[in-house]
Amino acid sequence: MHLAHQKMFKLTITQAKKQHGNAVAYTFHPHPVKVLAKESAPAMINTLDQRVELMKKTGLDAVVVEPFDLKFAHLSGEEWFKKIIVKHLHAKGIVAGYDFTFGSHRSGTVEKLEELCTQHQIQYQILKAQMVGETLISSTQIRNFILKGDVEHASLLLGREYFIDGVVIEGMKRGEKLGFPTANLQTENELIPLSGVYACWAEIKNRKYPAVTNIGMNPTFGGKTLTIESHLIDFKRDIYHKDLRLFFVKRIREERPFGSAVELVKQIKKDIQTAKKQLIKTRQRG
Repeated sequence: MHLAHQKMFKLTITQAKKQHGNAVAYTFHPHPVKVLAKESAPAMINTLDQRVELMKKTGLDAVVVEPFDLKFAHLSGEEWFKKIIVKHLHAKGIVAGYDFTFGSHRSGTVEKLEELCTQHQIQYQILKAQMVGETLISSTQIRNFILKGDVEHASLLLGREYFIDGVVIEGMKRGEKLGFPTANLQTENELIPLSGVYACWAEIKNRKYPAVTNIGMNPTFGGKTLTIESHLIDFKRDIYHKDLRLFFVKRIREERPFGSAVELVKQIKKDIQTAKKQLIKTRQRG
């Protein structure tokens, strides 16, 4: 759900209004690569629920989620087009990206799509590659930025801050003992930013709070499992077992071990001040 997708949906909505029809997004779940080559499947940028939520916010009338399995994967491009596009969706128009492929072994190309649309008197529009400056807007580019911790560039291509959802669970409560209680997030999101400390917005029940988030292994305390822990700045409420959404604004620093708890506390105080300054900037821009 990046800027190119958003442009595609705007075009779809415009065309649907002209034809007095419904603007519909058609998507697969799970991602075809997870079914056909699971070992090489990339981490998904969004969960299915997040994807549908973001699609709905664009003003689309409906989202169709196609269950993708091996049987479905064996449909040829022409079989898929006739069965889904013509018979099931009764499409009057199609908007697709320049690199769209369909059918078994990705045999259906944009040129084939144009040919089939012409045969069935369905209007079509192909969205050319979209750029931000000299950077191609693509899921691959966004994924690479997030994995490097460059959430700022990812946000530019997404048109929004990258976020993950989760439930606050009980952790070791080390932050609380140091005077900086943290929300330990358990998430189903697959794509987690590079280990480090981030300035974030933490959203609970549609209200956002400034936060400092640490992603990593807690090396100062000899941690061995990856954790996502957020300190909500000047926040006092108990939020155990609550849903929380984290919006990543900027990576402040890498994660590193400290010689003592005192040194760690000093650094946390610096991180909070850095995060506050960064979040004020984003609030002013927004």
